[in-house]
Amino acid sequence: MGKEVMQPRRSTTRRAIMLAAYLVVVFIISFIVVREWGGPADEERVRTQIAMGTVIEMQIRGMDVEAADRAMTAAFAEVRRVDTLFSTYLRNSPVWRANRSGGDVVTLPDEVYALLRRCDTLYRNTGGAFDVAIEPLVQVWGFDDDAPAIPDAQRLTEALSRSGWRHVEILDSARVRLNGGAALNFGAIAKGYAVDRAVAVLAAHDVREGLVNAGGEIRSVGGTWTIGVQHPREERRLAASVRIDSRSIATSGDYEQFFEEDGKRYHHIFDPASGKPASGCRSVTVLAPDNTTADALATAVFVMGPAKGMEFLTQQKHIDGMIIDDRGAVYTTPGFDKHSSR
Repeated sequence: MGKEVMQPRRSTTRRAIMLAAYLVVVFIISFIVVREWGGPADEERVRTQIAMGTVIEMQIRGMDVEAADRAMTAAFAEVRRVDTLFSTYLRNSPVWRANRSGGDVVTLPDEVYALLRRCDTLYRNTGGAFDVAIEPLVQVWGFDDDAPAIPDAQRLTEALSRSGWRHVEILDSARVRLNGGAALNFGAIAKGYAVDRAVAVLAAHDVREGLVNAGGEIRSVGGTWTIGVQHPREERRLAASVRIDSRSIATSGDYEQFFEEDGKRYHHIFDPASGKPASGCRSVTVLAPDNTTADALATAVFVMGPAKGMEFLTQQKHIDGMIIDDRGAVYTTPGFDKHSSR
C-alpha cells in the first residue's frame, strides 16, 4: 500500500523558516498515518532537515535501520552540497561570484554550467516563461529579505532592465558572461535538481523504496507512493492525491512565499516580461520523469497562465499537470487524471 505524503507549505521569509519548519513537520506527520504496518519488513525510517530554505524530508522503507540511516546521511549531505553550489547569498559560491562579476567572463564548475545550459533549453522551450536571470527582481521585491514589499515604479523598471535571459552569454569551456548588471537565481530549479541528486545517492546505497521531499518537490525510488497536493487556499485540504511510481511531482503556488497589501496577494513567482508576480494561477502541479524538469515547468506554466499553460502541458511528452486558476477552477491533462483522485 502506498503512503500519502503531504506537500508542505513554504515559509514567507527567512526569519520564519525555523517556526515554519516545526509547523510543516507536524503537518506532514498528520498525513502519514494511512499505511498499514506489516512487521519488520515494512520498517520505515523518516528524517527531516532544514536546507535550501525549506524542510527536506526523506523516507526509506523495508531496509535495515543502520543502512537506511547511512543512506539518508549521505543524501542529506548531497542536498547541502547542491545548496552551497547554487546559493546566491553564500559568499564565494559559484553563483555568488558570477553575480558579482561585473560583466567579466566567469568559469563555472562543470555541474553549474551544465544546469545553466539546461536552463537555456528550458527558456527556449517555454517561450521565455522559465528564466533564471531574475535575481535583480527578487532583490527589488525583497523576497530574499525579511520584509518583502512593492517596489516603486522607478526601482522596478531599473531591476527589470537588468533582468532577463537576453543578458546571459553562455560560452564554451564552462564559461559565462552576465551582461547589463544581470544576476542569476536558480530558485525555480535548484530544489528539483537537489531532489534528483539525493534520489541518486539513495539508489547508490541500494535503497529499494525511498522518497525525497524538498518543500513540495518530490521524487521516489521504488515502491508506490501517494502524494497529497496542498490546496492553495485551504491549508488542511488536499487539491488532489497523486500516485507516483517512477515519476516526480512538483508544485508552484502563490501561497508559498507572499505578502498581502490592500487585499491583494503579491508572491515570489515573477513574470520575467513584466517584473511583477505572475497572474492567473493559484497553483500548478507537474508530473515529470525527473524532478529538475517538474520543478522548472511548474514555475514556467504558472507564469504562462491557465490557457497557455494547459496548451503547453498537453503538447509535452511524458509530462502531465494540474492548474488551479485564480478563480479556483481546476484544469488537468488526461495523463494527470490517470494518476490522481480529487
